[in-house]
Amino acid sequence: MQTVSANWEDEENNRQVAFSVAFTRQENAIAIKTLTPKQVTFFCPETKNPVRTIGVWTDKGRELLKGQLYQAGHLSELEKQIDASLAV
Repeated sequence: MQTVSANWEDEENNRQVAFSVAFTRQENAIAIKTLTPKQVTFFCPETKNPVRTIGVWTDKGRELLKGQLYQAGHLSELEKQIDASLAV
């Protein structure tokens, strides 16, 4: 199993979520085993500058962010990004 760091740019909510991804390669495809949100950076909607960054310390917070990541459809994009980076 390999682990990489990744970011989710949640533009609707003016934030960026940093997380680690544990994955394996199965038959020419990436299988994500775990997603662990690490921190969230909030941005000013007008200037797009970072306002503050907070760590994700609770299981409830991690579950909430993982659910939002899945609902946004970012998971398939993430799998493609990991696959492309391994092909290089």
